[in-house]
Amino acid sequence: MKRRKFLKASGIGLGSALVAGYVFDRFGSFGTKENYYLQDNYAPVETLITEDKLEVVGNIPKDLSGLYLRNGPNPMGSINAKKYHWFMGQGMLHGVRIEEGKAIWYRNRLVGSDSYGPNTHVVSHAGKTYAIVEAGGQPVEIDKELNSLAADPFYGTLETGFSAHTKLDSKTGELHAMCYDYASDFENVHHLTVGKDGKIKSTQAIALPSKSMLHECAITENYILVLDLSITFSFYKLGRGYFPFSWNDDHQARIGLLDRSGNSSEVRWFNINPCYFFHTVNAYEDQQGNLILDAMRYERLFDEDWNGPNSEFSPQLTRWTLDLSSGIANERQLDDKPAELPRMHPELNGQFYQYGYSLGVSKNLQPDFGRIIKYDFVKDRSEFYELGEGKMGAESVFVPS
Repeated sequence: MKRRKFLKASGIGLGSALVAGYVFDRFGSFGTKENYYLQDNYAPVETLITEDKLEVVGNIPKDLSGLYLRNGPNPMGSINAKKYHWFMGQGMLHGVRIEEGKAIWYRNRLVGSDSYGPNTHVVSHAGKTYAIVEAGGQPVEIDKELNSLAADPFYGTLETGFSAHTKLDSKTGELHAMCYDYASDFENVHHLTVGKDGKIKSTQAIALPSKSMLHECAITENYILVLDLSITFSFYKLGRGYFPFSWNDDHQARIGLLDRSGNSSEVRWFNINPCYFFHTVNAYEDQQGNLILDAMRYERLFDEDWNGPNSEFSPQLTRWTLDLSSGIANERQLDDKPAELPRMHPELNGQFYQYGYSLGVSKNLQPDFGRIIKYDFVKDRSEFYELGEGKMGAESVFVPS
């Protein structure tokens, strides 16, 4: 199957066009299924607008200037509600230009020129901004007005798929990504390093027969982490026209450590309890010979709910301690408040850190992302701020002072 045809069929974060399924599926041949990922605040935005001279309620710090951007799937046109998955649909950018305490404009724009525009995240590196997605979709460069540019990503040096989330090493200025493109390479994933000049510096293939869904990665001083967790590629779902990743009880969840120096392609694996996490907070190596990883852990997902991640178990902030001497991983829940989309000081990626932030939810199985949580990992405590009724947050952006 050709790569483009495969991506269109699978709908891996790239569009809502899917292959025809069997006559009967788990919801019946003619039945309907309520899909709350198409309702209320999750509903697609149908119009593109530009608004200037925005009213500011409260105050924006006068020394804060720049462009706030978010990206997310926004299916346009006819939608099969029963089979629609929250991760599908063309990317839509939302941007607010801020200058010296004033909100200059808001606008939203679709990413790319067709329904396959990357729909997950935006990243700036070496003077360029890209809309990005995992599973083979190519990054699209975005200008300061939110227009999509017809240019090869990373100066034409990208030869593989890319990632939904990257990690910047502030010490080296290099950007790291763990990438997969099972349409082109069904056996391997790739660790990519993007140099300070914005070009791909190295590409390292890693055998991964499980075909896991690698939404992001983590780095430490000496390692990049390979997150081979309990969500794997599913031909069963693909053949029925659904998002083609599923919970897999038969796969041993594990965390792999790959030497960042590039001197070895061997991955050292640590088995962990079945789980999945889309987002890590941070990872680092401590002075006791351990590697610490903090992430938002799901007990189970993509099993009963084929439309998205929210209705089975709520994510919880969890810490894994990998003993580099014994090869054993220990797990501990750090906080009991359901939360997702964590962030921390970007210059501390891969290093010891004290504070982290996330969006908390008050409704476990239909999250409203209505609170901001701050974690103190040294004092082992957290506090939160409620946004107020009818208000939902987006992924936080940490602006160093």
